Amino acid sequence: MDLIIYAALGPEGTERRLARRLLALALERELGLPVLPEMALEAGGKPCFPDRPDICFNLSHSHGAAVCALHHLPVGIDVERLRTPPKRLAGGMTDEAFFRLWTAKEATIKRQGLGLGALLRPLEPDPLCQCLEGLLDGWVVTVCPSEAADIRRVTVGTV
Repeated sequence: MDLIIYAALGPEGTERRLARRLLALALERELGLPVLPEMALEAGGKPCFPDRPDICFNLSHSHGAAVCALHHLPVGIDVERLRTPPKRLAGGMTDEAFFRLWTAKEATIKRQGLGLGALLRPLEPDPLCQCLEGLLDGWVVTVCPSEAADIRRVTVGTV
C-alpha cells in the first residue's frame, strides 16, 4: 500500500472533528471500510485500531487544518500553521525552518508512539521524514514513515 495523506481545511475550532472525518473518508475510499473501526490509544497515546493491526494511521490538526496519514506500517504526521514561533525555541531560525524542524520532530515521535512530552528532550528527526510542500498553503506538513514509501496526496475540499 502506498502511504496516503489526506488533508483539508475547515473553520478553526473544528479541526479535531475534521481529522476524524478525514480518517473515515480515507478508510472508505482506500480500503472500502464503510464504518470507522473501534479506536484505542497505545501506551504513548498514539491512536490505533486494535481489531485491525494491519491498518496504521496518524492524525494531526492545527488552526483549522487537519491531516491524516494511512499506511500498513507505523506512520507519524504533523501539521502546523506557518507563523512566528516562540523566540526561546526558534533560536534565530526562520519561521519556515523552525516549523519544518518542529513538524519533523513531532512526526518522528508520533510514529514511534512516544507521546508529545518527548519533544522536550533533544531529538533528531528521522531521516525518512518528508515535508509535503504545497499540500496546504500556509501550513507546514511533515510525514514520517517507517520505511521509504511512495506518497499519494489527497486534498479534500469538503468533508
